[in-house]
Amino acid sequence: MSRGGAVKGAELRGAVAVLMYTEGEYVKGVERGTVMKGVGDPLSPGWGSVMEGGERLGRNEKEVEERFPKIPSLPISMETAEGILRSLEGPKVPLEWRGALKDSNLRVGPGPTVLNFTYQGKEKNATIHDVFAVIRGSEEPDRYVLLGNHRDAWTFGAVDPNSGTAALLDVARRYALLMRLGWRPRRTIIFCSWDAEEFGMIGSTEWVEENIMNLGSRAVAYLNVDCAVQGPGLFPSMTPQLDDLLTDITKKIKDPDAADKTIFDQWTARNKGINIQRLSGVDSDFAPFLQHAGVPSVDMYYGKDFPVYHTAFDSYDWMLNHGDPLFHRHAAVAGLWGLLALRLADDPILPFNYHSYAMQLQEYTSILSNKLEGLVSFTPISRSIKNLFAVAQEVEEEAKNLRAEGVSSDLEVLKKRMLNDRLMLAERGFLDAEGLLGNQWFKHLVYGPSNHYDSKVDFFPSIANAISQSTQTKRENQATIQHEIWRVARAIQRAANALKGDLS
Repeated sequence: MSRGGAVKGAELRGAVAVLMYTEGEYVKGVERGTVMKGVGDPLSPGWGSVMEGGERLGRNEKEVEERFPKIPSLPISMETAEGILRSLEGPKVPLEWRGALKDSNLRVGPGPTVLNFTYQGKEKNATIHDVFAVIRGSEEPDRYVLLGNHRDAWTFGAVDPNSGTAALLDVARRYALLMRLGWRPRRTIIFCSWDAEEFGMIGSTEWVEENIMNLGSRAVAYLNVDCAVQGPGLFPSMTPQLDDLLTDITKKIKDPDAADKTIFDQWTARNKGINIQRLSGVDSDFAPFLQHAGVPSVDMYYGKDFPVYHTAFDSYDWMLNHGDPLFHRHAAVAGLWGLLALRLADDPILPFNYHSYAMQLQEYTSILSNKLEGLVSFTPISRSIKNLFAVAQEVEEEAKNLRAEGVSSDLEVLKKRMLNDRLMLAERGFLDAEGLLGNQWFKHLVYGPSNHYDSKVDFFPSIANAISQSTQTKRENQATIQHEIWRVARAIQRAANALKGDLS
């Protein structure tokens, strides 16, 4: 559950204020974070916010008010929370609530302790600044490979986001060295430094909304690195057509924690195989690119769930002593990030594999089919996936033949351009103009957020919302679930049609 979701849930149950803490054996400090619902500027929902002259909603309008809880909240440390719970009477804290709390005699009230909650807030409008650097492509300047990281932090931000910012600057430095040797990328590379990510991906969301048409027709991929280094181990997330590319590149970079191994060796050994996560969460700046604009996306980092997240302990000292003492992991992330962008910017034929996508969709369908046990029919989705498999195989053969042709004539250059357009635009097929059930701004019917924090389904979000909705109302809303299945089937077929390139 998000912070905002927790506060909203408390509000609906009659709470007048919320104290929130993060638990964990090694957690230190007070974790800050936004409680706003959704992403982007709440005063310009669905369109880009500009400095002057643009449409803006009023602060008191219903659509804006709904983005914020109506009760105040305050983050506290786990130690403070434990002290408060220790002072209460009433029933004991249930076992499943205790987590890392050490005292087994903690209670949940009521009284006798009374908390004096004083809240001082200030509302103001502020101007934020996104910063860009562009390396213009030599042959396809109208095709964009974007590398992004946010610049704002809650405290010192050594991990979040400065480790990612350091890696972004290092990639830019390495590209500058290549340019001095005469290199220019085939396609345009854009470095993006986002502002106000911590307040709800505002910088990236507003820019995507402002540039939605050009991104929809020209963006090859968006590569995001937020917390580049949190500790040991590679944790990549991406859309499935990029799986093979990442796997290939990890075989070319030395692992930062084992000199005689590659990243691939250590990554697969730790996970007993290839383990790539997907991008259904609204966790960082990839969300507007993938979930609103349909741009193939990557998010990756070293380490996971670092204990000083969003606290004042997220400092250079913590990084030096715990996160990455020799900064070898930073160098590895920069190398991986830079090579991914190079391949996407320079390969004559985009290294996308939609067979991987079809396999992943087939797996999702099998999971949901077993979960719903014949309540609805998944035949429409299965039929669309079968078509996507067939088209992906045809495209793979087409790409293989074009690569084998060697020296390119004008006709062969045009054929490659046409194929690349289909490979790039297929992801847009998964978008639906109506958006997700209950959350219309998010358009991607394969990857996006569920409306219900307890949903065990992190794919096909609109189907997941329909399932959760029917469960919550204690009746099986079969027609709604079946309609969402049809919507997903049509989206997959759109992606297959875009990849094939012919009219049906």
